[in-house]
Amino acid sequence: MKLLITKITKHPLGALYGALLGIVALFAAVPMFGSGMWDAALVDLALAAIFIGIMFKKFTVCSSCCASVPEKCAAWGLLFFANILAVLPFQNFPGSLNTALAFTLLIGAAVLYFSGRKIALICLVPALWCGVFMPYHEEFMLMLSYPLRLSATMLSASLLKLCGIGVVYAGTSLNLPGVDIAITDACSGINQLDAFILIAFVMVQILHKKAGWKILHFAFIMPAIIIGNSLRIVLTVLLYRQWGECVLLGNWHIALGYVQIILALAVFIAVGRLFAAAATEEKP
Repeated sequence: MKLLITKITKHPLGALYGALLGIVALFAAVPMFGSGMWDAALVDLALAAIFIGIMFKKFTVCSSCCASVPEKCAAWGLLFFANILAVLPFQNFPGSLNTALAFTLLIGAAVLYFSGRKIALICLVPALWCGVFMPYHEEFMLMLSYPLRLSATMLSASLLKLCGIGVVYAGTSLNLPGVDIAITDACSGINQLDAFILIAFVMVQILHKKAGWKILHFAFIMPAIIIGNSLRIVLTVLLYRQWGECVLLGNWHIALGYVQIILALAVFIAVGRLFAAAATEEKP
C-alpha cells in the first residue's frame, strides 16, 4: 500500500487519467447491469481495470517530462477534431457513436497536451475500451456476430465435405440430408467473446514478452473462435447422424456449446505456443 501511495504521489497525472477512465467504465457498465448483462459488464470492467493498471505501470516507468510545443499543437488539433466529430449529425446527439469517439479523443488530447505522445499512446487502448467499446458493447457484438457465423458456416461445410458428407450451405444455414441447421447469434460464439477476450489477454501477457508477438497472438482471437465453432458444428452433425435430433436440443446442445469454448481455447493456446517458440528462435 505504501508503495502504491508513493507511485501515485510521484505520478499524479497517471492516477488522474486512471481515475477518469475508471469512472467512464463504471458509467458505461451501469446500462449493462440494468439490462441484465451482468456477465458482460463484469468482464468488461475487469478488462478495463487490467488496461488501466497496465497503463499506470507503463506511466511510472516512462519519462514524465512535459509535452513539447509540437505535441501541444497536435493536442489542440485533436481537440478541434473532437469538437467537429461531436456535432456531426451521424445519429441523434448525444447518444451516438461519434460522440463516444469525440469524448475519447478529448481524453487523448488532454493526455497529449500535459504528458506527451508516449503517455498518450499508452492511454489509447484503455481510453478506447472504456469510452467507445463498453458504451456500445451490444452494438459491437451484433456487428461481429454475422461475420463469425458466416465464416464458421463456410468452414464447417468444407470440413463436412472432406468427411464425405453431402452438405450445401446458404448464408448461415447448412442443408444436410434430412435436416437443416441454422447457425444463430447464440451459436456464433459471440456470447462467450467477452470471457474469451479476458482469458486471451491474460494468456498473451503470460506467453509473450515482446509487444509485436502479443498483438499478433491477440489478433488470433476471432480465427480461434471461428475454428472452435466450426469444429463444434462438424461434431454436432456427426453426432446427429449417430444419435438423431436429440443432439440438437437440450443438454446436448448446451454441452456442445462448452465444447466450442474448449476447442477455441485449445486452438488459441496452440497458436500462442507456436508464436512463443518462434520468438525464442529469433533470439541471437
